[in-house]
Amino acid sequence: MRRLSVLVAAVIIFGMMNTFCYAGCDCDDWMKKGGYCVDYIKSIVPLFPIPLNTDEIEELKNKDISDVAEGDVAIFSISNYWHVAYVEAVRRNQQGEATAIDVSEMNFGDQLTFAEFKNKWKSSSEAEWRRALCCGITDTYAQKSTRKNVALDTVKQIWSPVIAASEAAGGRRANSLTGRIRQTLNRFLEFTGREL
Repeated sequence: MRRLSVLVAAVIIFGMMNTFCYAGCDCDDWMKKGGYCVDYIKSIVPLFPIPLNTDEIEELKNKDISDVAEGDVAIFSISNYWHVAYVEAVRRNQQGEATAIDVSEMNFGDQLTFAEFKNKWKSSSEAEWRRALCCGITDTYAQKSTRKNVALDTVKQIWSPVIAASEAAGGRRANSLTGRIRQTLNRFLEFTGREL
């Protein structure tokens, strides 16, 4: 199997300075280059949250896989490395059930060979190549690619920006309502001379 779905993904800690990735290597320079799958997702869906650990990745699930829709984010692996892809289309069977998805993504590819590393990154350091592998760099780092008919049973969970936006709006409405109730209650108490 040439595709390494476990090592293709973005390092969980993204954008934090002077941080070591869970793989045990310093990936700050790779994160700054912006070629991970998460970088691609953030460019399309700025609302997508960046989790800091595997628990937070699991908390991203806000929709059942069977309810996947165009515009959702498919999460493929939950570990030290994870992979996310943008759902471009949903394939359905005759009963209308989702069976597969078409996705666009970055950094989903084959393990970067030393020859590819030397050619692409103009470095002949084997230590730097090994560190690139440790950081989850593939032969398609920083390159957008697409896959068609990706079986739903390969998807670990779905994150929907529509649901996330709805939940955020609901939370703001609830906080606003709570604030108005508190304000009204305080006025009433002030008017009657009572205290809580």
